[in-house]
Amino acid sequence: MSHAHTSNAPAEGQRALAPMRKLQPNKGVVVALLIWLVGLLLAGVVPLILLGANPYEAASTAMIVTALSFTLAGCLVMVFSAYLLYRKTNSIGAAILAFVPSFTLATLGMLMTTMKALYGT
Repeated sequence: MSHAHTSNAPAEGQRALAPMRKLQPNKGVVVALLIWLVGLLLAGVVPLILLGANPYEAASTAMIVTALSFTLAGCLVMVFSAYLLYRKTNSIGAAILAFVPSFTLATLGMLMTTMKALYGT
């Protein structure tokens, strides 16, 4: 009785694949992601509610400053959570994925402030 030998070696012309790991986030990673989500809401949703989506719509200076303050505060929360995520996972990729949206939202907040201040009627 012969036993068929199954090998884990790749067939000719194929690469060997590393075994797949199951993603098991710990409590610290989940908390960092929830903090990031709160920052996203502060930076994106609150200014949208305060100023509206139309950049050519008029808004008071106080409302513009308040919305920009929420945007920048939310971005700081997102950067803080990205740092926490990096410390928990030791993955620079996870930190970059958390940092990039915060800088993008800060830039968009400054652009919206400029549009409202210059072109709002």
